[in-house]
Amino acid sequence: MMTSSLRLLKEPNVVVLAAGHGGGAPGAVHSDDQGRRYQESKQAITITDQIATALKERGVDVVVVPHALDYVASIKWVNDRYAFGKAWVIEIHRDSAAGLSLDDASRRFGVYYGNSEGSKAIGKFLRDSFKSHGANERTWAKPHTDSNYGKLAWIADTKPLAHLLELGFMQGKNDDEHLTRLATITAAAIYEAFTGNSF
Repeated sequence: MMTSSLRLLKEPNVVVLAAGHGGGAPGAVHSDDQGRRYQESKQAITITDQIATALKERGVDVVVVPHALDYVASIKWVNDRYAFGKAWVIEIHRDSAAGLSLDDASRRFGVYYGNSEGSKAIGKFLRDSFKSHGANERTWAKPHTDSNYGKLAWIADTKPLAHLLELGFMQGKNDDEHLTRLATITAAAIYEAFTGNSF
C-alpha cells in the first residue's frame, strides 16, 4: 500500500527515472591507476535500470526516460507527459571531485531539491534513508540553487516534482558490484519515501 508520509508524494502515482547525461554526453570521466576508463553516463544508465527493476519488483509504477535523450529533450519528454502532482521525477548522476578518501568517494551521496518546503522535506528524508542503508555520514541534501550551475534545469524546468541524486564519486569504487550497491541503497530510499513502507 502506498502511504507516503511526505506531503508532495501523497498524490503522484508514478516514479519517473532519468539517467543523467543522456544523448551521448559522457558526463564525468575517470581513469583509475590500472588505466580503466569509466564514464558517468554509462554508469548512470546501469544504476537507473537497476533502480527501476528493484522498484517494479516491489509494486511501484516506474517509467524510465529514454536514455538517448539529452537533458533538454528529457525535460520536454517529462513535461509532455506529466503535470505537477502526477509524477515524481528523479535524475540519477555520479559526482566527481579530487582529493577524497576512498570511502568518501564511494559512499557519499547527495540530493538536490527544489525551492519548496515540501521538496526540501523529501530531500532530507532521502538523505537520512541513504545513510540508514549504507551511504556515509557526509551524505547531504541541499537546494538546487547551491549547485555549481546556480540552478539545475532538471528541477527548475520540470512541471512535476523533481529531485536530482548524486550517487558517490567517480574517483571511488566503480566495479559492477559497487554500482549495484549504489542502486540498492537508492531504490530503498525512493521506495521508503514514495510508499511509506520499509524496503
